[in-house]
Amino acid sequence: MHLRRQLSHLDGGVSGVGNNDDMVGKVEPSLFFACRLNDVNGTVLLFDGGQLSDRIRISTDEIYSYKQNLKRIYHPPMDPDYIIDHLVGSCNGLVCIVIWHDFVTDPIYICNPITREYVYLPRLIVNEGDNVDMSEPDGIIQRECRLYPLISCGFGYVRSTNEFKVVRIYYPSINHEGNVEVYTLGSGCGWRSKGKISFVLNTIGGGAYSNGDIYWHTFNKIVAFNLANEEFRLLPAPPCMIGRKYGDRCGLIELGGNLCLYMDKLRMEIWSFKKSSHLKESWCMDFDIDYEGVVGSRRWRFEPILLTKNEEIIFKYDNFVLYSYDTKTAILKRISDDDKASTDYFSAAKPIAHINTFISLEDIGEKSKRHMVGSSCEDDVIDQ
Repeated sequence: MHLRRQLSHLDGGVSGVGNNDDMVGKVEPSLFFACRLNDVNGTVLLFDGGQLSDRIRISTDEIYSYKQNLKRIYHPPMDPDYIIDHLVGSCNGLVCIVIWHDFVTDPIYICNPITREYVYLPRLIVNEGDNVDMSEPDGIIQRECRLYPLISCGFGYVRSTNEFKVVRIYYPSINHEGNVEVYTLGSGCGWRSKGKISFVLNTIGGGAYSNGDIYWHTFNKIVAFNLANEEFRLLPAPPCMIGRKYGDRCGLIELGGNLCLYMDKLRMEIWSFKKSSHLKESWCMDFDIDYEGVVGSRRWRFEPILLTKNEEIIFKYDNFVLYSYDTKTAILKRISDDDKASTDYFSAAKPIAHINTFISLEDIGEKSKRHMVGSSCEDDVIDQ
């Protein structure tokens, strides 16, 4: 089934939990932002950007205003840093965020933004000197590797067992195998070792979650990790990855219930991975977008964020600019404003698709906390 006809199954990259199956499957995802302030500390704030269909009518000349639409999400302070790909992913209302510490990006902060419930998972412990050890809080399991490792990660959900899982793959160096570990929320088992992987997976941001698997890409390969059986497999590469050159921008995302790969060479190609009529999975190119004439330059990364219920793909360009591509008319246009209050306030922004739910970390089995703020803060937008 073609991507544009998948909207009846739109879940924005998340699947329902328990009685929320029907609710989540019918809800259009919202924008969720991690924004770095334009200050000397590199402070990171989280914002709910709302649903695009509720905020603007893209068929008209209405625009998306950061100043009017970003609602501050209050959470425990993050350590200041200068990375922006904090967001590993969103699944069923829970968000996984990396915490920067000791030169590693660790996927250990899980929260429900709407309930302000959060939990910190056991972190990668960096010792003094040139060694890093991965250990449980009780120190029973311990491994060592050299300083400055790379970390690939992902976050997703297993429908059959009703479990959320975080995957962390850490590399002692670029030339080493990756050590794979899985954390099941609420299990009480901590990080479990799942062996090694020889591929160096992308380490910027999180892997793409879709239908029970987490996907990462290398330069010319796509690797899947099944969250149920906790095993890796290689996917066939789409034609656009064959002969890929350095400088060709590539990424993975779920749109309309399907895993999609986008490749930016001179044009933006979006390929979806789905089962054919013969139940064989294969790649199909759904969209070929000539965006440079509208955007004006290929200098900055142009990447899809989500698919709306109105069959429009929302893209981000540079740090802040949002574009909408109408899949019915093939019209691409800018939908965000150029409000200097926003661009002066932030130095960078990272959006992902997110659906608000009231799923409780405590009910899952985690010893969570709830971040408390005064009632006057609840409806804040961009502070002036």
